[in-house]
Amino acid sequence: MPFPISKKSRIAIAFALVYFVWGSTYSAIYIAGLHLAPPLVGALRSLGSTFIILIICAVRRTSLRVPFATAWRLVLVGVLLMTVNNLLLIWGETKVASGLSALVIALIPIMVAVIETVLPGGERLNLLGWLGTLLGVAGMFVLLWPALHRAGNASDRRSLLGFLILVVAALAFAVGSILSRRFHFRVDTFVATAWEIGAAGVCNLTIATAGGCFRTAHWTRSGLLAVLYLSTFGSVIGLSAYTYLLQHVPVTKVSTYAFVNPVIAVLIGIALFHEHLAAAELTGMFLILISVATVILSRTRTAPLPSDPLLNVPIEE
Repeated sequence: MPFPISKKSRIAIAFALVYFVWGSTYSAIYIAGLHLAPPLVGALRSLGSTFIILIICAVRRTSLRVPFATAWRLVLVGVLLMTVNNLLLIWGETKVASGLSALVIALIPIMVAVIETVLPGGERLNLLGWLGTLLGVAGMFVLLWPALHRAGNASDRRSLLGFLILVVAALAFAVGSILSRRFHFRVDTFVATAWEIGAAGVCNLTIATAGGCFRTAHWTRSGLLAVLYLSTFGSVIGLSAYTYLLQHVPVTKVSTYAFVNPVIAVLIGIALFHEHLAAAELTGMFLILISVATVILSRTRTAPLPSDPLLNVPIEE
């Protein structure tokens, strides 16, 4: 008889998976982007994840049918999260170090909080939350200061463009998360995920084909392994662990991934790619992490959770 695993142990394992797996996806994205164009990476990852989820649905004998009104909403959210966000993230990582990319993406909770504040029925930030938001803006400025200070240099202009791309990627994910929350999907978790990722996969494949990405692709073992890691660990395993945590742990604790993942990404980037952070970038990193933690923990009123919590999570990390 197998040794039973306690609930506390399962929660600890789930946290470890979310922290490490999602933190490591930035390195995998960087490796994949070295060999394959962003649309092709996004297409292979999305379609691979969809295939795995479809197998799960088949084993569970779960129907994929959903009403038309639900279908187009799922497609919209999927395209925002796994096409716009994912492709821009991959593109941005070709210009910015993986660790710094993770720091920019960590601003998503702040973007969500600010947008929710101005929307009817959204969560309202208290004074501490606004201070955290301002601290995040300051942290981003400090993070960008080395490139801004030497904007005449070609590599620094490239970095600034990369940061701008990543900010738009984060904004796309924030909008997709808010829409998924307000749509109140009432469908099975795996069915909803299959529609979202599948729609994004088709969109990504269309972009990759139209852009001639297959002709320019370098089919290397490291690139394909990186895509395989993103499909299995980054999407399926990471999402499953996150969903389990949402069901058993307060959302404020689960949200700590937003300021733990960047630390993991930075450490992996230093170990694998010998990435170096200047003093200003280190300062910006700590300011951003503190700001994200402050905003997450400062909510004064909790908005109702969506019917399907999986639809409110970062699918492209």
